Amino acid sequence: MAFGFLNLPKAKWWETLRKVIVKSDFKDIETALLEAPGLVRVPNIVWVDATAVKVPATADCPAAVLMSGFPNILHPGAFVSGGLSDGKYRVNVADATMDFDVAASLWGTEKVSQWYLIYALAGNADPTFTIKAMPFMRVKSQASQVISLGTLETPATGIGYGVATDEWAGGMVYFLSGASIGLMRAITANNNNNSTGGTITYGGAALTLAAGDWFVVLPPATNFRLIGTILNLPNGNIEQFDRQGNRVQRITSYNFLAIQTNGIIENVFLADPLACAYEVILYFQQRDQTTVNRFGHPNTNNTTGAVPFLFDPVTDIYYQHGRLPIRFCRIYSFYSVYYCTLYPIAYSYPDGWF
Repeated sequence: MAFGFLNLPKAKWWETLRKVIVKSDFKDIETALLEAPGLVRVPNIVWVDATAVKVPATADCPAAVLMSGFPNILHPGAFVSGGLSDGKYRVNVADATMDFDVAASLWGTEKVSQWYLIYALAGNADPTFTIKAMPFMRVKSQASQVISLGTLETPATGIGYGVATDEWAGGMVYFLSGASIGLMRAITANNNNNSTGGTITYGGAALTLAAGDWFVVLPPATNFRLIGTILNLPNGNIEQFDRQGNRVQRITSYNFLAIQTNGIIENVFLADPLACAYEVILYFQQRDQTTVNRFGHPNTNNTTGAVPFLFDPVTDIYYQHGRLPIRFCRIYSFYSVYYCTLYPIAYSYPDGWF
């Protein structure tokens, strides 16, 4: 299989002296134009077992990835580069595997109750790509452009990912939520804490950050592309899934959220932090008319008068004891739930991200 993009752009085109365009140059350009529509999406990542995922490939079914960086959080379908070296395609004709049992497969040490990004990586001279896991992160606090890291479930609780000292230096922090959404800054330092005191220091203008803001690290000194995400469950196993295009089907059913009593809950296991929609089954409990029974996104932080994001079961499901499937847009996993149980079954990414 020909891949014209593998040879574009030509190094000689960037030189200051005049260069002759030869027949092979036109062949590469023509091949690239013809193959472009079929190379928009990245190959699927596939669940292997409790510790591993892979990008499958063979000589007859190669896996090709354009090293275009990270999805633009403000404009789905576009990408931000974060300082890529060349941004060209890389093609594998054999499986690429990420295994938590292999230290080189992830940055730092494995953490449970943790969402991970799966990056395709390649150096400038590499014709193929490898894959590696990077943890999603949340802000615990900020002081003098030093970000203290918080757990995904409870950002006020600190976490360290065990990354080597300054291993992320030269990379970028890129914010997915909060007042600084869409902004990135160069990382100047990180510590190697593997407990509750992880920190990242960045340069440039100070960002406006608050506890709980979501962000990612764009890796330094390499070409990369985000090709998927995985959830490492509280028991230390990767959640089993089947991804087809932009939709991820959860193979094993988990009750991530028990019945709540008049409380606003944030459950980060409901869907990937990058997902734009998710599907759940709601199980409503029988109750009396004096009990508020709601599910939705609140517009206030009170615990008794939150306005539902999509619907209010009070008007439709009085005294009903049963299950209701629903699909709705997502706002960073934050929702209000009253006297019902959620069973997440699938989630979807914006078009053009994978």
